[in-house]
Amino acid sequence: MKTDAAEPFDVLDAAGHPTGATAARDVVHRDGLWHAALHVWIVDATDRVWLQRRSDDKDLAPGKVDVAVGGHLAAGETWVDALREADEELGLPLAPSDVEVLGVVRSERRYPHATDREVQTVAVHRTERTLADVRLPPDEVAAVYAASLPRLLAWWRDDVPAAVEGRDAQGRPAGALLHAADRIEEGRAGTLEELALVEAWGRRVGLRGA
Repeated sequence: MKTDAAEPFDVLDAAGHPTGATAARDVVHRDGLWHAALHVWIVDATDRVWLQRRSDDKDLAPGKVDVAVGGHLAAGETWVDALREADEELGLPLAPSDVEVLGVVRSERRYPHATDREVQTVAVHRTERTLADVRLPPDEVAAVYAASLPRLLAWWRDDVPAAVEGRDAQGRPAGALLHAADRIEEGRAGTLEELALVEAWGRRVGLRGA
């Protein structure tokens, strides 16, 4: 599904409040306007956290590893509407009752050609599915990975390479050893803030390694 550069987003202020204005996706990213997004962290029955590798066709951070499910809110939408991204990106339909909202993170990612300023609703979903169950649209997601939370924290925070199990968009095993170059470095601080929320949730529910 090709990115729609003209898709309208609600423009927010730096605190995340609606300004009443809207702007097209390409204008929002060109001018660094604040807008809303949803990130869903997925944790499976073996207490592993899932990630996705973005397609090389993405306009921002192509080929980089990111949260399992992420998507913008179009104008007039709430985070509930954006849950559609789980089905579109992983073939995993989610209802509001399937996720727990952990908090809100303000993320600023500066790229050579764009500035992506997002107010991200951060949620978590426990799934009984395995990586073999996912369906990946290759123009959106190249692969999905799974690893323990401590391993991912060490990779994002301390630059320790992370060995992960994976599946690619053709359903083939695609294990990898993730290095610093696989991260979205522009979003590292925000991702660590999100992972701190996941870690706190993990301690509360008894996640191994949290």
